[in-house]
Amino acid sequence: MTIAVIDAVLAVVFAVVGVLGITRRLPRNRVVGIRTAATLRSDATFAAAHATAGPGLVAGSVVLTLGAMLGLGLSGAAATGFAAIGLLAGLVLLGSASSFGLRAAAAVPDWDDDAPSCGTAGGCGSCSFADACTPDRTTNT
Repeated sequence: MTIAVIDAVLAVVFAVVGVLGITRRLPRNRVVGIRTAATLRSDATFAAAHATAGPGLVAGSVVLTLGAMLGLGLSGAAATGFAAIGLLAGLVLLGSASSFGLRAAAAVPDWDDDAPSCGTAGGCGSCSFADACTPDRTTNT
């Protein structure tokens, strides 16, 4: 029964994070979500990671919910078995979704959207001083 309750709690948490990520309403924070150096780098990387991982997080929460329902609805070893399988399968889905989110965050460029526009409306790419507007990429790690 304990595993089924863990399934249920995790299902709610990951469903909320997944839906907020898909809708891009999950603010960058250090409490919930995919929290790595790559995702916490900027608001754009955090949003990209969670928008990409969101469907997988919701799918993982569905699997966790099924494990919780079977674990609470059955009795004996079958209940424990289904709850444990639901937990394991849900965590695998959540890990996979997070991996895709990390890849999406890594693909977001490092530059600052508030960089000066070199005095033209086209942004840094429209003048001969384009390198003066972009950050020095050799120092970023």
